[in-house]
Amino acid sequence: MTIEKQTHQHPLQKSAPVDTPASVEIYRPFFLAGILTVLTAGCTLGAIALAGLCLRGNYVTTAWTPYVLAHANSQLYGWVGFFIMGFALQMHPPKASAIKLFRILSVLSLTFMAVGISLRFIADPLASANGSYWTTIGVLSAVCQTVSVGLFMVNNTVTRYASGEKLSWQTKFVFASLAWMALIAIAEPYVFWMAHQAPETSILFVAEWFSPLREAQFLGFVANMIFGVALVKLHTCFGAQEANRELGNAAFLGWNFGVVLRMVGWVTYFRAGMSEDAIRFYVTSGTILAISATCFVLSSRMFETTSIRVPSHKFIRTSFVWLLISGALMILEPVHLRQTSLPFSHAYIGGIRHALTVGFISQMIIGISSHVVAKMNDIPDSLQKSFLLTFWLLNIGNAGRVFLEIATDYTPRAFGPMGFTGFIELTGLVLWGAAMVRIMLVGRAASIRHQNRLQVA
Repeated sequence: MTIEKQTHQHPLQKSAPVDTPASVEIYRPFFLAGILTVLTAGCTLGAIALAGLCLRGNYVTTAWTPYVLAHANSQLYGWVGFFIMGFALQMHPPKASAIKLFRILSVLSLTFMAVGISLRFIADPLASANGSYWTTIGVLSAVCQTVSVGLFMVNNTVTRYASGEKLSWQTKFVFASLAWMALIAIAEPYVFWMAHQAPETSILFVAEWFSPLREAQFLGFVANMIFGVALVKLHTCFGAQEANRELGNAAFLGWNFGVVLRMVGWVTYFRAGMSEDAIRFYVTSGTILAISATCFVLSSRMFETTSIRVPSHKFIRTSFVWLLISGALMILEPVHLRQTSLPFSHAYIGGIRHALTVGFISQMIIGISSHVVAKMNDIPDSLQKSFLLTFWLLNIGNAGRVFLEIATDYTPRAFGPMGFTGFIELTGLVLWGAAMVRIMLVGRAASIRHQNRLQVA
């Protein structure tokens, strides 16, 4: 499957047969919403919260915790969620007979998610000031996000055009991702409610369950979706050789088993009072995930010769490097704990997660979406923007964040420079986002002018 530009049908043209795919261009509002989210409640809020934590030299500063939670939610459902929804709805068009329902469900899904993110952005910091009222608003925000995910899945199931072709072996990653997505979306209202109870109750709940929740969100939902899409699109759209099936299947089994084992391992370790004897499952999961990540990277064949060269290649390849770095950090986590005599480390876990979320996930979003938007707006490969400054700012900021965060377990001096890393990343994203918005809006304007000329003719 290749990336093809899809445009709205001219009103004077005959209706397409019901057994054909409809022509749609639905990616724009979702991509624009994703960019708006990351540049506001996502990366901007995260950079400010990180600077605040660094000024205090403490990862568990109560005043900043709600903003960190709001930032994580916005990044998951806004930055990542909007791009996944937009890409999925664009690449798998609806049946012509279901185009109206497709558009209604798409708008509703986008609206519910936007409302949910906005309410959550307000409710997280205010729930501590007026617990009853704002906790209820926060639960409502989570319900909106759950409804959005449900509508998105219904849309993909009910309206989607069935070509009759056999599903590729990579599709198992997508199905696994959707299962994880449904699980975390259903859990969101309860999670928010429990995280905003009396201090002793909420602190205990967050300590025990937020680590497994983050693994389900980013390793389960997001990583599986990236794996499934990448192992197809890197061959069909980015010039890589066809993915290695055996290595891909090994990555699928190992990765999902590793995610479950890591979640169970953390709860087991926590409930055992973080006894050294109880950490075995958690530590083993890191090795399994690292091996599975290696299998995925080798399966993608992205580091072999490609048939085309596009600017997005550097983002995609570097995202794979960060995936491998995060795997190596997981393997080395018990070594770090022994060196620091800590039962667990906020700093080290934060370093692993940032290597995954910014290094791997965000760079993959940038790489894939930059190419998709260029293709959808008829920009040839030779004229695609390189986004070189964004590339360096993102990777310098991410490297600083990951390794300085880990270094804070050894010296508090690392907090100072780490506080600036979020703004370095943000600057790169602003440059990229501004260029992407311009391409999409100019492309949309050109499409409208073309439609108007056809109607006049």
